[in-house]
Amino acid sequence: MTTNNITKKPIIIFTAFLSFTSICFGQTLVSNREQIEKTKNDFHDEISKFSTCIVENDLNVCTENLIKSADNEYKKYLTGRILYQIDPDKSLLLHEQVYLKNPLDQNFILEYAIELHRSGKYLEASKLYETYSLKEPKDIRTFVWLADCYLNIDKIDLSITNWQKANHPQNHTAIDKAIYTIYGKTNQVKTRNDLKTEIEKGKFSSFYPLLFLDKNWEFDWWNKGSQEYFLNEDTKLAETKLDKENNDLKIIKAYLQIKKLEESGKNEDIKKLLTDSNIILNNKPLPEFGELTSDLLRICFVNGLLSENEFYSKRGNELLDLAKKTKDKDILNIYAYLQATAEGQVKPEIDKLGWTEFDDERFAVSYFTIRTDIIKSDDTELNEALKKYPSSPYLWWVKAKCTKMEGKPVRELLIELIKREFKTLGTDPSKYSYRLKSYMNTLETEK
Repeated sequence: MTTNNITKKPIIIFTAFLSFTSICFGQTLVSNREQIEKTKNDFHDEISKFSTCIVENDLNVCTENLIKSADNEYKKYLTGRILYQIDPDKSLLLHEQVYLKNPLDQNFILEYAIELHRSGKYLEASKLYETYSLKEPKDIRTFVWLADCYLNIDKIDLSITNWQKANHPQNHTAIDKAIYTIYGKTNQVKTRNDLKTEIEKGKFSSFYPLLFLDKNWEFDWWNKGSQEYFLNEDTKLAETKLDKENNDLKIIKAYLQIKKLEESGKNEDIKKLLTDSNIILNNKPLPEFGELTSDLLRICFVNGLLSENEFYSKRGNELLDLAKKTKDKDILNIYAYLQATAEGQVKPEIDKLGWTEFDDERFAVSYFTIRTDIIKSDDTELNEALKKYPSSPYLWWVKAKCTKMEGKPVRELLIELIKREFKTLGTDPSKYSYRLKSYMNTLETEK
């Protein structure tokens, strides 16, 4: 069970734009930054209309209308930046059109390079980054992005050189953010729209993930919080679709109230809300939506309403049975967390169950954590897990470590690990780039 550090921030949908600068090759590059800023003002009404539209209406219709209103390259540039958080394919297409319209505008060049990078077109992206970097040599983000691109096209020395130029000791926060710019989550708005579509078709159980998503919106890898525009609209929808005595509605509303109390520091009323809602405390039922139950239990443990050890002792089997009944990987994860707290570690059979039958990478990571010193690099189960989770940086780290301990060449495995770490910062518990820095330093010495 993961504890989220929630950072409050203003919730503004698609109205703020990052300010990128510009460049190109062989010819004089220009920066039409003033025209972009002017277009932001001219295009303000359309953007505002879009922001309102996606809260209340079908996302696809809203997107089509926004694209239709983008009748010049500057509006397309701004529209593409908005749509990356919603539809990466349309975003890439718009930035391609903008770049082809004016391949000497450094703003267009950089944004198209970023789009190419995001879509895995590393060679094409690297050429545009190099062009941009000639004009803006102090923008350390391009060194980070070039390091990633060159790694993925087997230009390892160039990757290392650019990583060194990024100067991690001085720029680690900027490096973290640069990586997030490429690989941050892009599916939340679409997921919300899909859940609302399911609800309109009568699948009311989708209200659980919908309201949970709105309340635990990922702004970046380090910050979560309420997406209030969506939350207010979707709460009204739940109240419209579900009878006020509906038990699921009561649970969801209690959860949202408890989260508000937690955020405001008024934790003394949480116990009363849980008691009145007949969930969790005093051996009352556990909600069957795992993410919500996990968060409520975290709140109970943090505020001393429940003891982890006692809860595991009294209700651990109930949790495990519920996980198996619902096939909810988050409920199984709660059980594993409590087992580790009470017994010192998760039992191997629980981890094995989690990654083989519940299809959850977290359990594979846990399973191999305590086995790295005893398994071989060609371990059958490890290879099976890598086949199942080929994008997992942690599993590649396990294989690389085992290989190194056996005195075998590790360079190629290290490269595969770094490729995946660049995309997720997944082996660092805080999602920072310190582990990536360590791997890049090791790669420099591994010949």
